Amino acid sequence: MKKHFLTGLVIIIPFFLTMYIIVIIFRIVGRFFTPAFTKIFEAFVPIHIPNFAVIFVSAVVTLFLIWFIGILASNFIGKKLFHIAEKLLSKIPMASGIYDAIKKLMRVFFMDKSTFKRVVLIEWPRKGIYVIAFITADAMGEVQESTKEEVVNVFMPSTPNPTTGFFMLVPKTDIIPLKMSVDDAIKLIISGGIVIPPTNPK
Repeated sequence: MKKHFLTGLVIIIPFFLTMYIIVIIFRIVGRFFTPAFTKIFEAFVPIHIPNFAVIFVSAVVTLFLIWFIGILASNFIGKKLFHIAEKLLSKIPMASGIYDAIKKLMRVFFMDKSTFKRVVLIEWPRKGIYVIAFITADAMGEVQESTKEEVVNVFMPSTPNPTTGFFMLVPKTDIIPLKMSVDDAIKLIISGGIVIPPTNPK
């Protein structure tokens, strides 16, 4: 009985956790248009629509719009429109720097991970505690000249959202290089240590 029970847990828990996470994502995404769809349903639908149904419809519409914007941005006219929008945004104080930084970070995680040179371990927030981070480049210019040691640019992502985190300048002597790939490191970070990549042979 114990063996079958544990087998059942191994099958059921991942399934329900996956569904639970999907529901949470739908609720978060669905918040964008939920107020608008609530008013539309109240005005034009004679029967009461459950709140979860409104959120579901809102989430589907939001995801469709994201997909549609992706298609639009892939053709000539769409590229021109987004270029104009980016130009207008660049004229707003502070907005251009924030937009450019976020855009580059999103591209790194979802399209081009080659910006991350190497997966490493660093001791943070104190000695004896290790975190996974990515080397992005060697420090140069004023930053390097102002330090006594040779340092590297390191990005330490957070869990479960790796697109946020900390940028640090870490001495090369304090870096512990790892052999795991960037993709494996991101999976490990997002899962909070649950998805452990296989050890690379030496």
